[in-house]
Formats: sequence, C-alpha cells, structure tokens
Amino acid sequence: MDDKMIAAIVTRKWPLAQGYHAVELQIKHRLELPSFEDGAIVDLARGNGSRAVRSYPLWHAPSRRDAFLLGIRQEDDSETARASSEFSWNRGDEIYVGVPRDTAVVIDQSARYILFSAGVGVKAIAGVARHIASVAGCCLEIHNFARTPERAVFRTDLDELRDHAQVNHRIGLSEAQIANATAHALSPTHANSHVICSGPPAFMKLIECQALQWVYPSNMHKIVLGDRVFGK
Repeated sequence: MDDKMIAAIVTRKWPLAQGYHAVELQIKHRLELPSFEDGAIVDLARGNGSRAVRSYPLWHAPSRRDAFLLGIRQEDDSETARASSEFSWNRGDEIYVGVPRDTAVVIDQSARYILFSAGVGVKAIAGVARHIASVAGCCLEIHNFARTPERAVFRTDLDELRDHAQVNHRIGLSEAQIANATAHALSPTHANSHVICSGPPAFMKLIECQALQWVYPSNMHKIVLGDRVFGK
C-alpha cells in the first residue's frame, strides 16, 4: 500500500445498471482529496499492509470536497461476491485511497481520436473525451460496447458529447461481432491517429492488437482498471 494513501469511509452505494453500482467514499479526518477531473483514476486498498490495489474511475460528489464517487462492477451472485470479498462496499467500511490521476492525452488537432469503452471504463473514456472535445478542431469518435441494454452503464455520459463527437453504442454483440465492429472502426486510419480504450482486459487486448496494425505504438493508449500490485 502507498504511504500517501488516505483513509476513507463508504457512506453510500446504489445501483447504476445491471451488475454496476456507484459508491460514495468520504475522506476521514476532515481532509480534502486533491483536485481531479471526472473520469480520473484512483487506486484503492484495504488497510491490511497488502501491496495489492484496485483501480477505479471516479467523479465528484456534488457540492462536497471531502467525498467522491466511483463506479464498480458487483454482481449479485454469491460466487462473484466471494471473489470480491476484499471490497464488500458495505456502509462504514474503511478503504484507503490514493492520489487521483488524470489520464494524460497528447492533443494533435490534425489527428483522429478513436475511443473504445466497455463496463466502468466508460466513465474513464468519457473524461478523456471531454478533454479532447474541449480542443476545437479535433476529430473524435467513441465506440461503446455493452452486453445488454440493462448493462449499458454511463451511457448518458457519452451521449452528452454528441455535439463534439461521433458516439456509437453497440449493444448485445457476440465476441465475433465485437471484433468485426472494432476492426471496422479502426480501418483504415492514419498512423498518427490516437486510439484510447478502457474496459475488461480481453476487450482492451483486442483493441490493442487491431490498432497496432494501423497506428504508431506510442499512439495506442490503455486505461487499465481493476487489480494490480502497487508500483507496477
């Protein structure tokens, strides 16, 4: 666990979509979280001395500086609950919070930006898209994937960007159809295009493999969420 992590308490949890919830965390000891943009990434850990952390996208709690919200995937079945037992998200649980980090994006007004999202990664991609959209002249398109309409979390975050970006929601596709849709979105494209993705590991691996057939490796960006060992 990072020594710079600060303690927070789970104060609320509510459903966002099937299998997804929002969690409100309040910072203890009257501290304020460092400034961040909605969609920034934060590392969380339990206070057990473990170097294992879990990364989530977060956003501001309205009118509060001592609290923030994050999106989690949490199924109702017992098997998934056991797998996620380290983070139960019950009210009153203490969780340690790292410093939020905004996703760095190189802005090139002559480049095409192709963004892919799935799951809670949608919130991270929406934050990046807002930043890109703030720069006039950028060519921006977003491709969002969900297994069913009921699991299409944070969809409105992307729809709010329609004045600045081409937004495509692809719901209920098979794995083969997803591969075809992402390949079609990427081909053809110029080598200086930027590809940014966030979602489940297999989804991001697919995007990366397809994108590297077209763009420079330095222009392929993954916003990684979920479990990792601190410092890696």
